[in-house]
Amino acid sequence: MKMYSNTSGSTFVWAQHALEDAAIAVGHIATRIRNSFKNCWVRFQIRQMQSVLQALNDGQLDKIGIKRSGIRDHAEHLVTYEYDGL
Repeated sequence: MKMYSNTSGSTFVWAQHALEDAAIAVGHIATRIRNSFKNCWVRFQIRQMQSVLQALNDGQLDKIGIKRSGIRDHAEHLVTYEYDGL
């Protein structure tokens, strides 16, 4: 005996939409987490580059054209610069 019910079909459609929405939400959360880790990594690299540049003496900084006050900006540029390949 076959039973025809409109509720079973609508329940399936509702569940399908709920799963799709959940998958989208998980994707957004994963993207946020990935971007947060990427930003933390970039900040870490900038701090490391700053540390290396701070360790140089003034004569070495002059040879590479950096003033001690511009170390932060230069370190950020070195880490974040993206070469476009001409």
